[in-house]
Amino acid sequence: MIERKQQMKTLLELRDRHIIKVIIGVRRSGKSILLEMFADEIKQTVPDKRIQFLNFEDPDVLAIGDWKQVYDHIKSGLDSGSMNYIFLDEVQNIESFERLVDGLYIKKNVDLYVTGSNGYLLSGELATLLTGRYIEIEMLPFSFAEYRDAMSNSPNISKDESFGNFLFDGGIPQAVEFREINQKQADEFLNGLITTIIEKDIYKRRRIYNKPMFNKVMDYLADSVGSYASPKSIANIFKNEGITIDHKTITTYLNYLSSTFLFYKVPRYNIKGKNLLRTLDKYYVVDPGFRSARLGKQVGTDRGHLLENAVYLELRRRNRHVYVGKLRDKEVDFVAMDHAGYISYYQVAYSVVDEKTLGREITPLRMIRDSNAKYLLSADWDGNPVYDGIRKLNVIDWLLGEANTM
Repeated sequence: MIERKQQMKTLLELRDRHIIKVIIGVRRSGKSILLEMFADEIKQTVPDKRIQFLNFEDPDVLAIGDWKQVYDHIKSGLDSGSMNYIFLDEVQNIESFERLVDGLYIKKNVDLYVTGSNGYLLSGELATLLTGRYIEIEMLPFSFAEYRDAMSNSPNISKDESFGNFLFDGGIPQAVEFREINQKQADEFLNGLITTIIEKDIYKRRRIYNKPMFNKVMDYLADSVGSYASPKSIANIFKNEGITIDHKTITTYLNYLSSTFLFYKVPRYNIKGKNLLRTLDKYYVVDPGFRSARLGKQVGTDRGHLLENAVYLELRRRNRHVYVGKLRDKEVDFVAMDHAGYISYYQVAYSVVDEKTLGREITPLRMIRDSNAKYLLSADWDGNPVYDGIRKLNVIDWLLGEANTM
């Protein structure tokens, strides 16, 4: 079992603080395992009777009743003289869950932890009720470093080979386990997981009148990671193929897909004007294994966009706000801003050994006149040269935290 060190550290830091810890992320990214590991950590110093763990995907838990009955069930087990640790896993599966969460929050002897696989968990009434009273902790699939740890049963695989596999197969924990046994099993698991996400988190909650069309939009998005996309541009592409769909419907579909954390929408940022642009966002998939299993892509195809996808996810893991940069007629792959407001710029290319490719990639960075850090990430091993203050780094070392970015 791979410890998710970053999230575990955050939970330990927030333990016993009167704030709700909300862990969000795509299904099967490891949220439940994280909670179980954290509960085991607490059990080292706290008796079991003060720990309650309810998984709302368990029929026995759902059989307790509505939110008020669940609240009464939890309340009846509280130790009034001590701190109690309450874990609500996939809490969005119970109707009016926000009232349950709010009711438990106001108790001073409750330390509350919540997980959910749907972006609507932190929208609407819950967000209104709990504004300023929760901290959101994002759980993504395995990073490359975690993937390497998980693949420790294959110690003879080089960093380059395992990186190539990771770029294509992704890091959904259970799929990684299956993949060590059989690639077909991993693909079947991922396709089944996609179906579960679509059925439980979208079809069950939202009205989709044309499910085949919804699937076409999803597949188009998966096939176009790292490319500019807008509802109108997608509608026009479909129109050229003889398929008619309103761009407003596509907007709705894109919002639904983002709400399940299957895809992340990345807006454009005007570097010169320092403002967000309203058109032509990019979308990245939460795990490339979904894309490979769904579309049947072959290993080695579209490596450039998959590399962008991996860098985008890693920047999110490092708690950056990420945008696509625009500077006049040029593009900077990522503008990353930390919580203190410091900006860094990233260009991503699988290889820049060709001089023309190198020139094309670093030109947009050279055009930026501020003094913020600028990086060119590639899979080349060439000693990390510096071009006019632009640091070229090997992306594998960068993903593993072995490249100095100071």
